[in-house]
Amino acid sequence: MLIKSADDKESQIAILQNLLSHERVPPEKRQLIERELRNLSIGIATERQAAFEIDFYAAPSKNLFVIHDLRLEIGGRVAQIDHVLMNRAFEVFVLETKTFSTGLSINDRGEFSTFYEGKEVGIPSPVEQNARHISVLKDAFKEIGLPRRLGITLQPSFNSVVLVSPKAIITRPKLADSDASIIKLDQFFSWYHKKLDGLTLKDTVGILKVCSSETVKNLGEKLFLLHKPSRVDYIKKFELGPTLLSREPAELVYPEPKIGAPSTILKNREEVQYFCANCKKSIAEVVAKYCWNNKLRFSGKAFCRVCQAKM
Repeated sequence: MLIKSADDKESQIAILQNLLSHERVPPEKRQLIERELRNLSIGIATERQAAFEIDFYAAPSKNLFVIHDLRLEIGGRVAQIDHVLMNRAFEVFVLETKTFSTGLSINDRGEFSTFYEGKEVGIPSPVEQNARHISVLKDAFKEIGLPRRLGITLQPSFNSVVLVSPKAIITRPKLADSDASIIKLDQFFSWYHKKLDGLTLKDTVGILKVCSSETVKNLGEKLFLLHKPSRVDYIKKFELGPTLLSREPAELVYPEPKIGAPSTILKNREEVQYFCANCKKSIAEVVAKYCWNNKLRFSGKAFCRVCQAKM
C-alpha cells in the first residue's frame, strides 16, 4: 500500500535553470549550478525508477506499506530517506538509491569507490549513510509511539539496503556477506522474498510482532506527518550574494524628448517592455520567455525572479 509518493522536485530544477539564465551569474558559479542541475536530474530519474519497481509489487499489497522520499528532522538531526518499506512482521526496510552508472567497487574493508573519466575515485559509504538514516528513523518511531501487545512494546527490525542501477557493474569483496545490503534494483524483491522465507514466526516473539494491516498503516501515516520537505536556498548555497536578487526600480521615468535624439529615446523604450505580473518590476526578455515556456507553473504570465522563487 502506498502511503506517500515522492515530493515534486520540478520547482528546484526550475530555480536552477532560472539561475543559469541570469546574466549576473559568473562562469565559475555557472559550472557549479550546471553540475547541481545534472546531479539533481540524475537523482530524480533514479528515484523514479526505483519507486516504479517498488510500487509495482508493494502498492497493491495490504501487507507491505511504502513511503517514498521521507525527510525527517528529529532532535537536531536530519535524514533524507529515499524509500521506507514496512510489513506486518514489523520488518522495516530503509532503501537508499544510487546510480553508479560508471561502476561501483567495494574492497574487503568495506570502502567504496566509483569511476570518473576512467579513474577510480573514493566515495563516502552509502551503507554508513543509510545507518545514519536508520538512527534518525528509530528516534522518529519513539516520537510517534510504537504499538504494544500484552504490555510489551513491539520493536521493529531495521534492514539497510542500498539499491543500485541494474546496469551498474559492481566489483565486490571476497569476504562473504560483507556487501549483502548492496542490491541491484531489479533484484530487490527476489532478495526480499528470500529474506522473508528465512524468518520464523513460530516462536512467541515472532508471533507477537505480527501486526494488523491497520496498525502498520497507522504507523506509516504518523511517519508521513513528520515529513519536512526540503527547501534548498540555492542563492546561499552558491554564495551568489544579495546583489543577484536586488530589486529593480518599480517603474522607469523617461526623460523629456530632446530634439535630435529620437533614436536614443526609442532604444530606451524598447529595452523596457516586460514587467512582473505580481510586483510590476521590469524584467528582462529572457526571464519573461522562461515564464511563458513554463505555462503550467506560471499560468502564462511573466514574473521576476524574486516572485518566481516565492511561487
